[in-house]
Amino acid sequence: MAVQIRYPHEVYQKKDKNNKDWAYLDNIIVDDWQYLAICDIDNVKKTPSVIFAKKFNFNIPIDAAITSIQIDHDYHREASQTPIKITPPVFKIITKNKTLKEESHLNAEIHPIERTLTFNTDGLSPEDINDSDFEVEIIFPENKNKNEGLLFLDFIRVKIHYETKSYHLSAGETNTYFPDKNNPLEKVIGDTFKYSLYFRNKNGISEEKQAVKIHFSEGLEIENYYFKSGKTNLLDDENNSILGEDEFDTDNLIWHPAIRGKGVSAFRIVFKCTSEGVKKIYSSSENTDVTPNFYVNVFEKGHDSKVHEFEEKTLKWENELEQGEDLVPTNQPVSIKVDNVSMEFEMDREKVDNLKEYVIKSIKRDLKPKIYFKALKDVSFKINKGERVGIIGFNGAGKSTLLKILSGVLKPTKGKIYKSGKIAPLLELGAGFDHNYNGRENIFLNGAILGYSKEFLESKYDEIVEFSELEEFIEVPIKNYSSGMNAKLGFSIATIVEPEILILDEILSVGDVKFQKKSGDKLKQMMGSGTTVLLVSHSIAKIRELCSRAIWLDKGKLVMDGNVNYVCDSYIESAKKASEDEKRNLEFE
Repeated sequence: MAVQIRYPHEVYQKKDKNNKDWAYLDNIIVDDWQYLAICDIDNVKKTPSVIFAKKFNFNIPIDAAITSIQIDHDYHREASQTPIKITPPVFKIITKNKTLKEESHLNAEIHPIERTLTFNTDGLSPEDINDSDFEVEIIFPENKNKNEGLLFLDFIRVKIHYETKSYHLSAGETNTYFPDKNNPLEKVIGDTFKYSLYFRNKNGISEEKQAVKIHFSEGLEIENYYFKSGKTNLLDDENNSILGEDEFDTDNLIWHPAIRGKGVSAFRIVFKCTSEGVKKIYSSSENTDVTPNFYVNVFEKGHDSKVHEFEEKTLKWENELEQGEDLVPTNQPVSIKVDNVSMEFEMDREKVDNLKEYVIKSIKRDLKPKIYFKALKDVSFKINKGERVGIIGFNGAGKSTLLKILSGVLKPTKGKIYKSGKIAPLLELGAGFDHNYNGRENIFLNGAILGYSKEFLESKYDEIVEFSELEEFIEVPIKNYSSGMNAKLGFSIATIVEPEILILDEILSVGDVKFQKKSGDKLKQMMGSGTTVLLVSHSIAKIRELCSRAIWLDKGKLVMDGNVNYVCDSYIESAKKASEDEKRNLEFE
């Protein structure tokens, strides 16, 4: 299943002297609730003009099957004491050959609410959707009471869900749709496509790693790769630990499938076309036949190649995200390397209230010896540039300690940390503030603690103040700030850099609702720009949503490191045996 999401490039309204016109209509082309199309309803013209949205510029493959169309939208009324009353509008999808019609679900409320309409697409072809005449019509009913007021329309977004012709590749197997010399995939230089390989263990249990060699022509390069998540038929040893997981040797182009009983391991590679000509791909293994040749014909840029896709449907790839966000770059440098790191804290076994008591107990040798608590125990892992990694574990597992070490707040007792690039640590916002200083002075103080130079902070000072929305309070001592104002300033300082590494202890909700949206957008921008992300969260759902990989810590030890769904599933299963204190405030759903 594939989906294309588009916003209109043109929005206009039907001019009617009996209807009320819309202002700022072009703003709904961009999905942003801060900029709204507005219609001022009065007693004379109670009905807003009909709106048309067009030029969505879809390019659905011509051999695809359209499964559904969804229109996401929002409309709402102003929050006055006597607001207007508008019932749901009618939406029409208009094509050359067919018109689809649905009524929205909810009346115009006083708050923005994103609504979704789903249309039955029987008889609708890719040509109908790709055609320039494809448009959406929105017909609003009239105001149902005598009050006057504003109606807002925020955005229109259309999603086309479709299925494409599939090519399947399994070790030693072929099928009708496999791309061959007579019917290759057609791509142009710069295009990418997916090549998927299944390894079937038909000979019973084997505890030795298998080797599947990937062969491909010059003019193709591996851009990304990833494995199918899931733990079906994985073997456990006596200690109930996994004997082997999927690995890919990027130097020798060898895939080592997970050690399993009978069953299937699956591997997907994203290739990029770098030169013209017919390219061939195949895979080989000592224990299975050589896979059939897979052909791709690459043309120069601008060539009008066939509209078709390579995508298998026989297995579900649970860890794939929208727009390939879950892909793991193969040729990226290491951003973070943690090498046998341990962290030990001294802890007093008794409380001594004053120096006199301490001296007396010391002379009498009544002082109980200190105890040492190991928060981390020989933890090692590597994170490549661009990866999103979630850190999970029960309370007291060492998650926050690890982030503080990576942020430079703590120095490990043992082991080494390697970090490449600028780091934005969002842990305890404003933790380094001096409350006797004003906001301006704390920008330079806190910025210095985060490692920013004075010259850098001076060049970014206006930008920090503007983003924090504290212009009129910047000379006020921050002991007079509210907690929300402190957090705003701390967030603005911490995120002023464009970091290579972003470290988050929980997803932050900073300040008021407006600033929360702004700070959330800022974080999404940082996370979507190729930044390496480490995230600790109490919510497993949030880890699954934002990360492609998870590291599970338990009592300071690294228990598991791998695909986010596989690790989270194992973690949730182990929670059944954890104590209530270990699970307090954690969300497993």
